Amino acid sequence: MSRILSQPYIVLSFALAIVVAVLPFAVTADEENPDLAVESAPASVEEGDKAEEGDEAKETAALVEQLRVLRRRQPTGETREEMLENYKKTQQEALAVADALYTKTADGKSSELSFAGLALQAKLETLVTLFRLDGDHFSTKQFLEVAKAGEGLYQESKKDPQDGLQVGRMALQIVLQALSIAEQLGEKDAGSQMSAFINEVSQDPRPDIASLGKQLQLQLKFRISRDMAPAAIDKMAANLEKEFSDREITADDVEMVMNVINGAEMLGQNQAAIRLYKFFAKKFAQSKQPQIKQLASQFEGAVRRLNLPGQKMELSGTFLDGSELDWASYQGKVVLIDYWASWCGPCRQELPNLLANYKKYHDQGFDVIGINLDDSREVVTSFLDKEKLPWKTLFSDKPGEMGWQNPMATRYGISGIPTVILIDREGKVISLQARGDELGKLLAEQFELTEKPKEGDS
Repeated sequence: MSRILSQPYIVLSFALAIVVAVLPFAVTADEENPDLAVESAPASVEEGDKAEEGDEAKETAALVEQLRVLRRRQPTGETREEMLENYKKTQQEALAVADALYTKTADGKSSELSFAGLALQAKLETLVTLFRLDGDHFSTKQFLEVAKAGEGLYQESKKDPQDGLQVGRMALQIVLQALSIAEQLGEKDAGSQMSAFINEVSQDPRPDIASLGKQLQLQLKFRISRDMAPAAIDKMAANLEKEFSDREITADDVEMVMNVINGAEMLGQNQAAIRLYKFFAKKFAQSKQPQIKQLASQFEGAVRRLNLPGQKMELSGTFLDGSELDWASYQGKVVLIDYWASWCGPCRQELPNLLANYKKYHDQGFDVIGINLDDSREVVTSFLDKEKLPWKTLFSDKPGEMGWQNPMATRYGISGIPTVILIDREGKVISLQARGDELGKLLAEQFELTEKPKEGDS
């Protein structure tokens, strides 16, 4: 049976995404870090050891460079199958180099431990890729092994309270990512291991790391899982309100709160999400921090969006061709409002499905209005020229209205894309989840179409 790894870096099923955000020093081996090969080499010690240490540094740098090259290599082959096989081989080579780099640097000084962290992060990302290529013949225990190595790296980082701080953060990120993936893939002990590790981190002698551990404990307490029952989510919402009823919101708290609310919304528990959006909109409005305070209006917009089902949606704006939207002219049609951007992978992945449904139902009264959240008119125009989308797209590049600040995005509290809103012929919203198969199902209901059995079928 094939196993699905949908989001390898959604730590703790929505609740620990903050880890990546608060660990800016974590090093990865992707193409956005082309200078990794020239990271500082280990410092010399005694004069007589300079030559030997220089050779060690060169060997380490060579492995880092080899890893970087492999991570950026494009697959080759004349057929899709050949390209896939070549890509898999490259990933296996990268895995071997990452193992070699880790073995060489894991027991070294703090300056070398950063390379060990790089190796583990690269190994983790490569394992995710290999799992997706051939999940049926893949041992998920490899993720537990990465987590164990990450814990060892974390312990090594304690030996140098100053220079080891960056390595400690890297190790923390690696352990949580690896255990989160293992848990998603059914490793029963991964969750308890994660909890124990976070408890240990909260007692770290380094104040910065300990503070992060305590924040992670709070996130673990307010953890939403994909199989959580509606009653349990309601209870969590009440507990979350109680937790913050009499204390000020911090920047770290905001990330955790948003992950909980987004988790409830993704699971279709809109009433719990609305309750929390309202509660925290008031809390954010009282904050003395401008960045938190401005989130209040976004949360108010999200409440407006989640209350749309059964109501009419207000829509306005300017299309890319400069014409103004005449929303009244769409009355009598079934319309999908699609918030998207050219850089959004899931948005692009949904396009074939959206185009297929548009072709099937457009002549019967189905239409689409795109609301683009790119920051550049040239970028979105180039994308549309290539894709040849048949519907019109709203876009604004006015000062203060670009990207996420598009008026129709702020009005409805859009904080993630793709976001879609399906509207019936009467102008009332009927769904906030009209993507994939659900879109086709809803459109068939709207146009009263059923698949007719073929001749000979019984």
